[in-house]
Amino acid sequence: MKTISAFAFVLLAALAFQQQLARAYIACPDVLSDMEPCLSFLQGDGATPSGQCCAGARSVYAAAGTTAERRATCECLKTAYRQVNAQLSAAQALPDDCGLSLPYTITPDIDCSKIE
Repeated sequence: MKTISAFAFVLLAALAFQQQLARAYIACPDVLSDMEPCLSFLQGDGATPSGQCCAGARSVYAAAGTTAERRATCECLKTAYRQVNAQLSAAQALPDDCGLSLPYTITPDIDCSKIE
């Protein structure tokens, strides 16, 4: 059932951001595919993210090399966060747990247009 939910989540988010992401070089379906192993952690089903989750998060982080790509990634993840009912504490812990340093705090109402 989780596989079907994850697939539906990826499909919905991809459709929602198809037009906006056309302006950036990073694609929302790629972001969501990389982040799919994090779904259970983000929903509270684990104390720490899996190795696959962290590898996906590092891949997303590395792929977002320009301001436009970072903003597009932010918008994609912001929408996905709402759709999967992620726990804020897990979303905020994920970067540190995976050894990533973000220059902003993850919040449900983050203004992605201010990300540099």
